[in-house]
Amino acid sequence: MFTGEKMKLQTKITLSIIPLILISIFVLGIWSIKKAEEGVHKSTLLYMNTIIDSYLSDVNKFNDLLVKNGLEKVDSFVSEYKKNALKLGEAIQISDKSNIFIFDASGQLVFCSNKSNKNMMETVWGPVAEKKAVSSESDYKFHVIGKGIKNLYVDRHFKPWGWIIFFAMEDQAVHDAEKKIRNATIGIASICSILSILMVLIISRRFFVVPINIIGRSATSITKGESVNQIDVYSKDELGDLARNMEAMSNSIQKHQAEIKKANDELEKRVKERTIELENALSEIKTLRGIVPICSHCKKIRDDKGYWNQIEGYIQTHSDATFSHGMCPECSDELYGKEDWYIEMKNEEEQKK
Repeated sequence: MFTGEKMKLQTKITLSIIPLILISIFVLGIWSIKKAEEGVHKSTLLYMNTIIDSYLSDVNKFNDLLVKNGLEKVDSFVSEYKKNALKLGEAIQISDKSNIFIFDASGQLVFCSNKSNKNMMETVWGPVAEKKAVSSESDYKFHVIGKGIKNLYVDRHFKPWGWIIFFAMEDQAVHDAEKKIRNATIGIASICSILSILMVLIISRRFFVVPINIIGRSATSITKGESVNQIDVYSKDELGDLARNMEAMSNSIQKHQAEIKKANDELEKRVKERTIELENALSEIKTLRGIVPICSHCKKIRDDKGYWNQIEGYIQTHSDATFSHGMCPECSDELYGKEDWYIEMKNEEEQKK
């Protein structure tokens, strides 16, 4: 027989369900973080492309004015329009961790929105600009540049002026956004885990533990022979069906017990009646006991009061016997032996034998 410490039902339910909940939340959290990181990258890329395309559109408008007026080859006008385009670049509102800058085809820095060191910019970004100028293609995807500056960037090649326009953002800015989302996801997952555990505990207690305890107490009452007419479990499930069946069982037991009690009462009543009848019968039975004083001559008997009674009267009084009077042969011979009719009767009897 198992004699170890009992484990409560709610503990069993909790230990069975909570690991599944935690695993599910953990997997969902990882998936959410991954999707959030992808969303951060997509939104960051969309933001950078939107900013640089907006600026490129403004630059293109200045060039269209030059072309429309036939001034695209007049250096003074071209230089003035370029200055106006650069002023628009300075007016763009971007974060401190991002930067718009422009290089010419030779890798010389033309413009930088955050006033970075020109030599450093040309050293790091100049070779990239030269390659972009040769390929003459704009890039709409993320790229990472190293050499101590971990930046994500997109670029546009504005061929009429020979500009390679970059929009760069520190890689750490993206990582910071991912970290915030990751921390928020972990926090939400933790809260969801705690709430789920509490919900499991509340639901298991409400729908399983409490009804089972009520049914258990009712079963104990039934085993003690107590009447259980109603069990306070009304759920439309197996526990509710069990409660109804136990109510029916209790009613059936009470009915049988009532029938047995009735039969016992009737039997007891009949026994009492028979006992009274027997006692009455016994009380009517008269017996002679002990030493009976009798006269040796006349055969009278003395009663308890000192009176002498005929023997047949005394016996009839103290027993259920009655007497019929007759005469024995000896007494008959003694009393009627000398009578002729008696002698003739005796002779007839002897002849018959």
